[in-house]
Amino acid sequence: MNWTLFDFVFAGILLATLGLAVVLLLRLKRSRAYRAGLFLFIVTSVFLIIANGAVGVIGGSHNDANMLYFTALGAAWLGGLLMRFRSSWLSRFLSVLALAHVFIAASAVILRWGQAGAAWPWDILIASAVFAVLWQVSAWLFGLDAEIRRLKGVQI
Repeated sequence: MNWTLFDFVFAGILLATLGLAVVLLLRLKRSRAYRAGLFLFIVTSVFLIIANGAVGVIGGSHNDANMLYFTALGAAWLGGLLMRFRSSWLSRFLSVLALAHVFIAASAVILRWGQAGAAWPWDILIASAVFAVLWQVSAWLFGLDAEIRRLKGVQI
């Protein structure tokens, strides 16, 4: 790895943003399930950006196939913004994001992307599975919040 000053500044900005998000989450007047789901969504997003940018999931950070993870993440965030982070929609978006990670990993193995890596294909399969599980847990928490709000008669 050949890290530049920009890489360290970018990582610092991501971590500072994560800290700010945690502070704002603590002040949010929503259920614990919603706050936990949003916290996991943000933390997993930051972790994916740092891990994929630093070392890459598919064959290394230089492999263009890694952009598929960023594209799926960007689509989930855009969908969340468009739907104003409503828990019922976030639950759906994050389930699709989890499924997207499974499809990306399967495509990478089938098409033999990143096969030059020392741990291929296990690095791709394990990293994608970890992210898929984290996205799905976050989706479950948002679904739990949506159900709580539905039972209370609050518009979701």
